[in-house]
Amino acid sequence: MSTLNQSTLELVTRVASLYFLEHKTQQEIAKTLGLSRPKVWRLLKTAQETGIVEITVHVPPALSAPLEETLRARFGLSRVIVVPEQSDDDVVRQSVGRAAAGVVDELVSADTRVAVGMGRNVKAVSEAATRLRARPCTCVSAIGGSAQVGGGVNSSEIASALAAALGGEAEGIYAPAYAENKQTRDAFLRHTDISRTLAHAREADIALVGIGDADDESLVVRLGCISVDEMRRMRESGAVGDILGNFFNQAGDPVAEWIEERVVGIGRRDISNIPVVIATTSERSKAEAVIGALRSGMVNVLVTSIDTARRIADLSD
Repeated sequence: MSTLNQSTLELVTRVASLYFLEHKTQQEIAKTLGLSRPKVWRLLKTAQETGIVEITVHVPPALSAPLEETLRARFGLSRVIVVPEQSDDDVVRQSVGRAAAGVVDELVSADTRVAVGMGRNVKAVSEAATRLRARPCTCVSAIGGSAQVGGGVNSSEIASALAAALGGEAEGIYAPAYAENKQTRDAFLRHTDISRTLAHAREADIALVGIGDADDESLVVRLGCISVDEMRRMRESGAVGDILGNFFNQAGDPVAEWIEERVVGIGRRDISNIPVVIATTSERSKAEAVIGALRSGMVNVLVTSIDTARRIADLSD
């Protein structure tokens, strides 16, 4: 919103008010304001992109409640939230992010420590959190990152963005998510700053994580953390997904533990010991990975789309 000058800001707000509040058609608005219809359409699009207008579609309780309760009971979760499905993946991810940010708003107070994972779904939560009230919390990176990809999906970047949104402080890990081998990983873990940050992540009150899959196109492969050959080797061991580099099969049991020896981040037991672990996922294709994650004991709050939730219920039935 800050990139708009004053006159454009006023025009976008005026057009949005006429369309969404006074229910004028785009043609009527164009005639009233002396604009072309394509110009009105672009201004309405700008209103949504900049947050001047937010459109929220709620899943009716008659649809959401039975599904949420089924997953909650089946996997022993404390809470499940489902959001509407959309044809645009980015829109679904934003909806999941807003819903997860709502959980953050409820649970995070002054002096709360939040351990933060990586990926686009976790990033979406930090973006939605810009609309929340400020509180002096601490957001701590729970895993290293990679310089091979932009877009602010590394854990340290997300922790910084979430802390800025909430008016808190951030602690980052400036090391790779995966080292070349165990010896190199151990050397990173002995570094004073990294060791201290990971200790703080283990002591977190809440963790905010994404769920990765074991696909050749997964984030960790695109980040260059794991090779395609290594990912195929893990799938042959039964791997369906991971949380913070801790891979599991569909039963939730740990697999490919040799890769965990390279992770510069908190481990499976550390995650399980955090009181509240919120997992966010928007991709229907990750249903099998989500099932494994929910059976692993590392997650107790799930935020996802209704279609993904239905697929999880069907596959785990």
